[in-house]
Amino acid sequence: MGIADWNWRLETDLQDYAWDCAACSTAWALRTIGYDLSEQDVITGLGPTRISPALGLLDASGAGLVQYLSELGVTASNNPNATWENIVDAAGFQPMVMGGREWCHWVGVRMAGPAAGRQTRDHVLLMNSSPGYRGIGQHLTVDNFDWLGPFSAVWFTAW
Repeated sequence: MGIADWNWRLETDLQDYAWDCAACSTAWALRTIGYDLSEQDVITGLGPTRISPALGLLDASGAGLVQYLSELGVTASNNPNATWENIVDAAGFQPMVMGGREWCHWVGVRMAGPAAGRQTRDHVLLMNSSPGYRGIGQHLTVDNFDWLGPFSAVWFTAW
């Protein structure tokens, strides 16, 4: 996959509810590859065994997101203990969402240096559906990553 295979520049989508950042980020990632699904569609598709208004995404590993994506015909993988290097190396090559356990928040991942042909590895560009939450806007640095993690990541591998 490469940066021309998906629309990583798709506009930011603000979440509708305080608890559905994972659904909003996943809906955004799906729209980057042509699936016309809303945040509410993803909430409905995930269902009460995978997401709830009281707790948000029920499995911090991202495994429920992978299962849901499979139901749509999108192949995805998750890493429940993603490192900064994992994120930077994958960012931009395909749609990806990630969630920080200390952050209690999921975001879409747009781009990082390697996919953009740059040597820089100090930040990744995000689709943050709640900009400003815990001081994070539309990019994340390695220092932010360290204090908001550990992180899980879900990346799309075929669609």
